[in-house]
Amino acid sequence: MDDITYHTELRFPSNLIYLRPVRAFVKELAENIGFAHDRVNDIGLAVDEVLSNAIEHGSVGSGAKIALRCLSNDDMIRIIVSDSGHGDGSRPAWIDAWSEAVKREKTHPDTERGHGLLVAHSLTDEMILEPNSLGGVDAHLVVYKEKRRIE
Repeated sequence: MDDITYHTELRFPSNLIYLRPVRAFVKELAENIGFAHDRVNDIGLAVDEVLSNAIEHGSVGSGAKIALRCLSNDDMIRIIVSDSGHGDGSRPAWIDAWSEAVKREKTHPDTERGHGLLVAHSLTDEMILEPNSLGGVDAHLVVYKEKRRIE
């Protein structure tokens, strides 16, 4: 990603009470960069879904933290949500859940869970989940001002 104009980073405890203010921050940033209203809402919902997964499944323990980085230029924004994992060296479970959902291109209709990652994927132009050095997941969400799907 060339020509980074903005680089912002937030770190906060792994707690659901931070969803609303972090989502509001990201939406306001996207709006200030010049994203259209519908794209700003897409970004907000995608970030909310990924953050929920990082908090619920990715960072365990009272001292667990989440990091959110926003890298952007005049054309796009890349949001990276990083969790710290379970601290036991195990493969992050939500990477496996994501891999299965992508293979099927949907979640099982009889389940109430697992739809958020597919929602986030459908609202972004690119979404990549990869293990990080902390034993958790780095979720990369890329959104362009003009919608385009990168597979």
